[in-house]
Amino acid sequence: MAAALNALFDKRRLSLTRARLRAWWEGEEFDAAAAEAAIDAEALATGEADAELFDEPPFDFPPRLVALTRLWGENRLRPGDDTADTLEPARIGLQPDGVLAVLSPGLVGPIAAIAGAHAGAIEVYEWREESIEALRYGVRKAGLAARVNVTKVDLEAHVWPQAHFDGLWSVDDFAYASYPPHLAQQIYKALKPGACAVIETYAGLPSETLASAFASSFAEPHVRAHGDLLQFFTDTGLALESDEDLTDEFLDLARQGFKRLETVLGEASSFDAATARELAWEAEAWRVRLRMLAQRRLERRRFIVRRPADGPAIVAQPENTNAPEG
Repeated sequence: MAAALNALFDKRRLSLTRARLRAWWEGEEFDAAAAEAAIDAEALATGEADAELFDEPPFDFPPRLVALTRLWGENRLRPGDDTADTLEPARIGLQPDGVLAVLSPGLVGPIAAIAGAHAGAIEVYEWREESIEALRYGVRKAGLAARVNVTKVDLEAHVWPQAHFDGLWSVDDFAYASYPPHLAQQIYKALKPGACAVIETYAGLPSETLASAFASSFAEPHVRAHGDLLQFFTDTGLALESDEDLTDEFLDLARQGFKRLETVLGEASSFDAATARELAWEAEAWRVRLRMLAQRRLERRRFIVRRPADGPAIVAQPENTNAPEG
């Protein structure tokens, strides 16, 4: 019964997000009470509320994922915001029937938010082994499995289908890929000519402090300088349309997470010892990362790039000097 109620709540939240975005798009004032009443009426009319009682059993989240969602919010592995995520399809310029690729969302939170703003197919690619099954479960639980497909990938080697996507959203992939030219080329090839990608990532100069700042990450960080990232895009053939500094906005989101943590720590019964250890580990790493961001030794940036409509069909693949021999 609890699982059914949770699933129903997720669908209600998705419907509310859609209603809020529709009101914003049409320049109308959003009436949350009226929107909720309409959603309830539709659920009763279609019998959807009763159907939720036959939902699958709840997923057993490991302590690591439980700790992260306590810090960053339900179904999130990093700082983020539903309202901001719903703007990504518009930022990309995606048509309602367009195919969107989402790289590395972590858990279903960002996907649910985007799905509330985009009615088309969404292809999700995730490299974290620790979260892939939880992500797939979240997609099913949110009722998105019919149009959201989740694939596990290796950032260093995966080859995406060529000229397949009408838009692409990548978060943190360039901070963890050991050979960024390969990833940039794959993004270029995967986009249809004229299609756009939004790439959000860290940027910074090499520093011994990065190891401590990213100690709780799921992979070794490979943070590159701002200018290097721009060069990767240029060399690949991607046209840069926007380069935004999101550091202050990102700091605010991260600090909100730590305010949430203060409340969580006051609820001793809300997590076990293993989760508490993971929270302590995460908090210590983020303490260093936040300091680097505040000092501008580390930046959070959003790049909007486009594959030119008249660009080459295939970009030459340079040699990967980091690849193993043989």
